[in-house]
Amino acid sequence: MKKSILVLWVLSLITFNGCGGIKGLMTYDTDPSLTTITQVHALPTMNSVGFEWKKIDDHRIHGVNIYRGNSSQDKENFQRIGTVGNRYATHFVDTHVTADSTYRYSFSTFSFGKESRRSEPLEVKTLAAFSAVSFVKAYKVAPSVVKLLWKPHANPSVDSYIVERSVNGGEWKFVSQVQGQLMAEYIDTFVRSGHTYSYRIIAQSYDKIRAYPSQPTQLTL
Repeated sequence: MKKSILVLWVLSLITFNGCGGIKGLMTYDTDPSLTTITQVHALPTMNSVGFEWKKIDDHRIHGVNIYRGNSSQDKENFQRIGTVGNRYATHFVDTHVTADSTYRYSFSTFSFGKESRRSEPLEVKTLAAFSAVSFVKAYKVAPSVVKLLWKPHANPSVDSYIVERSVNGGEWKFVSQVQGQLMAEYIDTFVRSGHTYSYRIIAQSYDKIRAYPSQPTQLTL
């Protein structure tokens, strides 16, 4: 009895939450008679791409599917990344992108398990990440203490700095994160004599966009 109730409960969740999950799992047959979106305006930033299209007047349409691929893919092999479940909506934002990258998008409308022909691919390149911290220097201030100084980044969206370190030419590893655009120093006390330490600084914005790493600075204790 409990098992039957559980099954009915799960089915009811699927029924009433269709807009949130089922559309992402659906496959569509093509209906050439459905209106196709032909003009889309794209506005890229470093970590997102916004889209806008004209209002859809076809009363049969329930919403819009958004597909994305790379420059080497045919549009029929694009992956669906989003669904706008209202024909009156005219905007979508893709937040799963990285800076300085090229993507291709295609759009279709849908109605009752069928969708229009997909639009011709729209190629979009996200903005390049902001420049690296321009100056960083490591100083030995005690036998087992290294002080890092750098020039604060000029971009006002920067609110922290990631400190990475390489020991004896090894891989770069996270050491610390320093908060504040104007905070420009870090004290490393986890060092030992007889080793070579390299450091680099990565500026990060309030919305987690990272700049390119600074040029490394190095010293041997």
